Order: sequence, then structure tokens, then C-alpha cells
Amino acid sequence: MKHIIRRLLAALCVLGLLTASASALSVEQALGLLEEYYVNPIPAEAYEVESLDELFALLGDPYTFYLSAEEYQAFLDSVESTETVTGIGAAIQYTDEGILLVNVLAGSGAEDAGLVDGDLIVAVEGTSCVPAGEAHRTMLVGEAGTYVTVTVRHADGAQEDFRIQRRTLVIHNTETKLLEGGVGYIDCNSFGSETGDYFAGGIEQYDGDARIWIVDLRGNPGGTTGSAVEAAGAFTGSGILLYLRDQAGSYYYSIYFEDYLTADPVIVLTDPNSASASEVFAGDIRDARAGISVGTRTFGKGVAQIVLDQEERPELFDGDALKVTAYRFYSLNGNTTDKIGVIPTVLLEDTDAEAAALALCAEAPEIPDGQLKVELAGWTFYIDPTACEEDTLSSLLGALAPDVPMWLGVDGVWAPITTAMALEHFGAEDYCRWFTDVSGSEYADAINTLATYGILQGDQNGAFRPQDTITRGEVCALLAQAFGITYVGEGTFSDVPDGKWFAGSVNAMAAMELVNGKENGLFDPYATMTNQEFFTVLGRLAAFLNFNAEAYADALDQAALDADPALAGYAAWARPGVGMMTGMLSDGEGNHLNLLYDDPDAIDPQAPILREQAAGTLCNLLRNMGILVY
Repeated sequence: MKHIIRRLLAALCVLGLLTASASALSVEQALGLLEEYYVNPIPAEAYEVESLDELFALLGDPYTFYLSAEEYQAFLDSVESTETVTGIGAAIQYTDEGILLVNVLAGSGAEDAGLVDGDLIVAVEGTSCVPAGEAHRTMLVGEAGTYVTVTVRHADGAQEDFRIQRRTLVIHNTETKLLEGGVGYIDCNSFGSETGDYFAGGIEQYDGDARIWIVDLRGNPGGTTGSAVEAAGAFTGSGILLYLRDQAGSYYYSIYFEDYLTADPVIVLTDPNSASASEVFAGDIRDARAGISVGTRTFGKGVAQIVLDQEERPELFDGDALKVTAYRFYSLNGNTTDKIGVIPTVLLEDTDAEAAALALCAEAPEIPDGQLKVELAGWTFYIDPTACEEDTLSSLLGALAPDVPMWLGVDGVWAPITTAMALEHFGAEDYCRWFTDVSGSEYADAINTLATYGILQGDQNGAFRPQDTITRGEVCALLAQAFGITYVGEGTFSDVPDGKWFAGSVNAMAAMELVNGKENGLFDPYATMTNQEFFTVLGRLAAFLNFNAEAYADALDQAALDADPALAGYAAWARPGVGMMTGMLSDGEGNHLNLLYDDPDAIDPQAPILREQAAGTLCNLLRNMGILVY
């Protein structure tokens, strides 16, 4: 088992199940392996199928499938993602003005010749490259050791010729460089077996000159979780960085034993294709408060796979393999990324993310005058509005929660301001995501925080209607939207027919066992949700999100809850949820945190919960559990 764990692979995001090729692995053998390793229950119907295709389709798990020898090799190559190229050694982009050098590679002929990122090749061997196209690229490539002459226009407009030697370079899945202004930049495309070493080597090379780091995980579908732990540990330092739970409920963990390699903060760039091992990395940075993340929410894959191959089971495989979902994984604070993913500290579209991250990398001014100082996840960042595009500044300010600590440099001193004041000062009100009708609510900050992170949405007029009640169907829709959960399959309740706007959400919440029907088996989606119903749903949600909360839920004593005078007005079925929301977290000094919007005995359990109260309670839960960090 330990040998298998060392080879643990977090599955790549795949668009669908691979077609099982003709194999020596029989259905019976596959079932035997699933019984041994598969983390989910195996449907009884699986024992009636006649082919591997039928078996894996029945499981409905896109990460468990058979790999032919060719498919397995392609999978290994995709994880390692090491490419050999021959040419001048630069990533390029075709433009109407010429061939733009996007990234000059270390050790390349282009680097030795003195070319830099942003240079523009306007001619190759005297032939114009304006406008540039594929035909011009072919003129740059050739046999290693040969030379090519290019005409380059620099950013300042100067133009000169360069004679560049073509070389063969090995491009790894992780590249590190130092940007202007002391920004270390690590571009990681997958977590292969050597990625941890690439992180360590890059940090050791540049940390003396870097004062802040950016790790780009956009489009990174995962890889080996061990490498993700090694890479994250370079910023977090020693400790348990990954928990794995198998089918029997047993836990295993991955430890980073070394001290951190840099004391500087890291900004992690994420997008919806940052998955699996990328989510391990981003989740650990969040939980350890080693930095922040900028971009869109990650994929939401909270399960890990092992690959059973000839090395593991030589009696069953000969170059082919079986990939099996064997574990659920959790970050260092016990949080899952399943379905919810990692919510970035600064939620922005990919088109804005990198520019916003660079804007947060400004140096602290000697004399504050017009700059912004922002505190995010315990780190202080500076923004120089004169050094970034107006849209970048506006979109960045619009992505900040209303209670983010912020200061504006005025005549040499830092004057505290609110996010709302900063939006107005820089004319960025149009980028604000807040609701138009919550300023008078005592829960305004919580409501607008959830709006900032896309967890709440208003009506067509941008209103939230904080004093309105909320129906059972609307609560399901809210949570399904908040966590990006969809459902495909048969409906659960007869009064939730297909086609209703809330049907998918209700069925998704029921499948996760967050909501139940009533005694008659109906869901009653149009009924107003009560306080005790909502607290029950959030208590179950907490147990899903964090394994420590789940353990707390399992240990709750119904008799003790029934005897608690503060819960006397609550139905017996609601008391565990209230117990979760008032007892599962502490403030570090032994005092229980109450995540409800008021003391439980001050709340009427049967009264309808208002939309503002529901938002305030949900925000309390997500922030105190470390799911939402800013």
C-alpha cells in the first residue's frame, strides 16, 4: 500500500471516459481491483456487465478507467510534460508588426544574442515578417548548431540585426524567471515527478533578488500530489500538507519535512482548468496563509487516483494500466476542494488576472502619495495606480470585499479608506459587484462579500431584497450556484419536475444529502425555509466541506443536544445542525464560535429566515472554516 501511495496520481481533467481498448484485463479482474481500492460503493449492477466499457460507464466516474499501453504512455508523458525543441529558443506570437518574442528561454541562442521579451522580429534573413505568419516561423527553425540572422525592433524603436545560433532545448513543465521589479515568476503546466525540484531550484536561484512570487497554475490539470506538496512546502514550510481518505475511512497524509525556501509571499494564478494537484497547491497556500490567489475558481476535483500497472500488479498488466479513484483528499486544514474548488482571494476573469497580480507586486513607496496599500490574507500589498492600466485598477478594486483593510497614500502618510471610498476615488464604481439595496442592512458587508465572490446574485435590477424570505427551492439554487454544483439523473421528488428552474439544484442538494424531503416524500420547493431548516442544511454543508467538521458531527450526542436548554425550541432533527453551527469551531482560546446570525435561544426556530440572515450565516460559515479567505 505504501508503495502505491508513493505513486499516487491526481487525475488529469478529462473531457470524457476513454474508450476501453481491447485488453488482457477481464471484467472480473477489474471488479476485484475496484473492490480493493475504489473509494465509492460499487453498484450491484456492476456485477452483471459483460465489458469494461459497461463497467466504467456504470460507475459514472470520469477518473476511473482502463488505459491501453499506448494510452498509458501518453498519460505519463502528459504529466511529465517535458518537450524537446530546436530553434532560436523563444515563445513567439504572430502580430501585424512582426514576430513578438513573448518568452526568451534560458540557455537559448536568442538569450545569448541579447534578445529580450517584447522584442519584435521584423525580418528573417532579409525577408520581411510584417505581418507575421507560420511561414516566417519555419524560417527560424532548423538544425541545431546552424545560424539565422534576424532583424529586431526593440521596445524603444531601435532596430538592429542579430545572428542567432539554433539550439536544442529541453522545455520542462515548470519554468522560473525573474521579472522586472523583483518578481519571481514560476509557470507550472503540470505536476510531474521532478516539479518539486524545479520549484526548489528556481526559488534558490532567484530568491535573493525576488521580494514576491507569482506561481501560474492556469491550465494546469494536475499530476502527482507528492510534487504538489513539495512545491507548496517551499512556501509554507514543514507540516502535513495533504490528507487522503480511502474507502474504509482510514487517513493517510503527506508531510513536507523541510523549512520554507522563501519567506516572501506568493500570488497563485488559477482558472477553471487548475485541477487536482493544482488545487492541492492552491489550497495549501490558502490554508497556511503563505500568500493569496488571483483568478477564477479552480476545477473542483477532490478525489485522487492511483494507477495500477505492471510495476504494481505484474500478474494483471503488461504495459497497460487501470486508473482508480482511491481517495478523497483534503488540504492541511481539512478542507475539501470537491465541487467547490479553491475560491481565489481576488476573483477575476482570466483576461484580468495576470495584470492584477502584477499590479499587486508594486514596491512599497518611500513617500506614500497616491498609492494604495491593501492587506489580503495577512499580507500587505502595494498598488501604484500610475503603473497599471485603468481597467486593471478598476477590475482589481471591484474584486475586493467591502471590509478589506486598505490605505491611500496622502502627503506622505497612509490614510485608511474603505473599498467603497477607493472605488469612488478612482472612478471604478461600474466595476463594483455589490447589490443596490443592502446599504441599510446590518448584514451588508456579508451580503456584498458573497456578491464579490459570485456566491450570491441579485435580480435583473441588481437588488438582493434583504428583508424578503427565501423558499426551500431558492436555498437549493443559492447553494448550487455558490459551489458550482450540477446534477444529471433522475429526479428525487415528485413535486420537483424536470424543467423547473430549481429542479437541478434541488436534486443536486438531495444527492449530496444536504436537504431532505418532508414526511410525505415531497420537497415542497415553494415553502418558505425556516431558521431551523436552514441551520440544518448549513450544518450538513460544514460536514461536507471539512473532515474535522464531519468528525464533530459524527461525535454529537443527541441526548446532550436534547438536554441543552438553548436548543429547547428546536425540533430534535434540527438540533445537530444548530450544534454544528455553534460548537464545531473555536476561537483558539477554548471558546466556541457561534456562526448563526444570533444566539440560538434568541432565534425563533420555526420563523422564516430572511435572505439577509441566510447570507450572513453562510458568510460566517465560509470565512470561519477558511473556505473564503481574504
